[in-house]
Amino acid sequence: MKLAPIIAAGLALLSAACDLPSSATQPHSDSYTAALQEADAARKAGDLDVAVPLYGRALQANPEGMDAKLGLGQCYLALGAGDEAAAQFRDVLAKRAGDSAARRGLAAALITQGQPALAEKQAEMALAADSRDYRALNVLGISLDMQGRHADAEARYRAGLALAPDDVALRSNMGLSLAIVGQPQDAIAQLLPIATGPKADGRVRQNLAFAYVMAGDFENALQVSRRDLDEAHAQRQLAYFIQLKTLSPEARSAEMRRDPYFFPQSSVARGT
Repeated sequence: MKLAPIIAAGLALLSAACDLPSSATQPHSDSYTAALQEADAARKAGDLDVAVPLYGRALQANPEGMDAKLGLGQCYLALGAGDEAAAQFRDVLAKRAGDSAARRGLAAALITQGQPALAEKQAEMALAADSRDYRALNVLGISLDMQGRHADAEARYRAGLALAPDDVALRSNMGLSLAIVGQPQDAIAQLLPIATGPKADGRVRQNLAFAYVMAGDFENALQVSRRDLDEAHAQRQLAYFIQLKTLSPEARSAEMRRDPYFFPQSSVARGT
């Protein structure tokens, strides 16, 4: 069955990239350090068009600058350029195999490339190094959701939330996963408290709208969609979600995974 989404509900590949290693730990030239600091600030502010050339300038000053490669990879990830992101993360891992940010970034990039099974392996490697890495648990959950293994994914999201209960990406992904398998009230309980918060974006709100539709509450679903869409697109989004509601959980999951906009929030691309 071919459906036509407007804005697909998105698993939150929101990963927090605030865990980049400090540039102060490496002997860089002044020009590298200055460009890196400016690039990091631009990336965290969401100014990717500014951040990307600044990371390029830093790498011109120091082609082996691992922190610049990490930041550039996260920019590419946020822009949906999975191949370019993966190349940067692999460069870092070739020299720093234990770099958890690069390992998670590579896992997230593999998901955008449509390779969730390989992403699962990378996330598991990150967790083998640190079992309390809630960002790795988030990416692992995403990779499992993308394979249709929602119960396994939910277990990882719950484990991550036990470590970081305020993480928006984990909670948003958890809510979407629950909605997909037909547990809309549980999904709404996860999504409603974060949907109006300062860290919520359109993906979180569309996940909530989808959960409302799964619960049969079309009016609230439409109101939530209107926060990000004009009336015509909000109505079309509602119609798409209603179509999804009519499918079996397995068919619904498969349909959403075929949607190119169905990507989770990983806290990898931006940080504080």
